[in-house]
Amino acid sequence: GMGPPFHDGGADSGHVTSIKEGFGFIRPLNDRRTGGGGLFFHFSALVGRDVPVEGDEVSFSVELDRRSGREAAKAVTILPRGTLPAPARAVTVRAVVQRELRGARGGDGYGGRLAVLKGDGPPAEGDAAAGDGGQDDDEQTEVVSFDARGCERPSALHVGDLVECRLMSVAGSRQRAASRVKLIEAGGGLPRQSGRVASLKDKFGFLRTAGKAADLFFHLSEALRDTS
Repeated sequence: GMGPPFHDGGADSGHVTSIKEGFGFIRPLNDRRTGGGGLFFHFSALVGRDVPVEGDEVSFSVELDRRSGREAAKAVTILPRGTLPAPARAVTVRAVVQRELRGARGGDGYGGRLAVLKGDGPPAEGDAAAGDGGQDDDEQTEVVSFDARGCERPSALHVGDLVECRLMSVAGSRQRAASRVKLIEAGGGLPRQSGRVASLKDKFGFLRTAGKAADLFFHLSEALRDTS
């Protein structure tokens, strides 16, 4: 029925971050809602005949998309270049998957977390701000969110995987969000251990590691010879 409007109805504005076949995504200037993936829009929501390209400035309103049950942009209008302030600069970093996507069916996974590796890229603006809950630990690992829309192959990402991603500052907060997440090495972010081979069978073996009561199983296909 005709309930109250889902949104305040005011026009938002932002930058187009990606264009796909028949749809695209916008990063709103006041992007507090949408993680790293941006706001979805379908080409049927475009005002006028021109299809925007990545980087275009647009205005839009936000409605609940009936099919997906999520927020989507409607009445998307391309603005003249230079209307909006330039988007926050993105930095490319390496990170480790800390939490896998939830509800991952197709492109709808959400709630993923990445731990950014130290020494990768400049810190987020405002990171030096004092009085942050009394944490004087400079070496805290930055944890950022990601969702399936920001991944090359969402189903391929598991806890401990080493990935590369782009970090964008989220306007109005000190958080950063990850996009263009791509797998570099499965399990590559897990702590390395060493041990000796305790026994070897046809296709598998067992490793004895210090401080572990039980031997660790490994498959021979996982054996890498260090040639350095």
